[in-house]
Amino acid sequence: MIDNLGAAIKKGRRSLRMTQEDLAEFSSLSVNFISKIKRTDNQNISIQKLDAIAKALQTSVITLIDESSKTPEPQAFASKLSNDRVFLDKLTNDMKKIPVE
Repeated sequence: MIDNLGAAIKKGRRSLRMTQEDLAEFSSLSVNFISKIKRTDNQNISIQKLDAIAKALQTSVITLIDESSKTPEPQAFASKLSNDRVFLDKLTNDMKKIPVE
């Protein structure tokens, strides 16, 4: 399954020295949409939009999906775990502040 489509798109974009704005223009999508793919874990995207992005990146949909399905590097994985831990700690602290009746 697609684990990190945003990272695969970013990798392709950077290899072409393309900004998010460039990718948005070449794919006829909004900058906000391109940015959202990277920012969120909810990576529901239509095949038409993915195809437009792939063409703008001079690659194929299959290549993007293959790139996004690869196991992350240990350093990237550790960074994500660290971010998740910070989020969970903050959530736990916030929950402790909720009065119990």
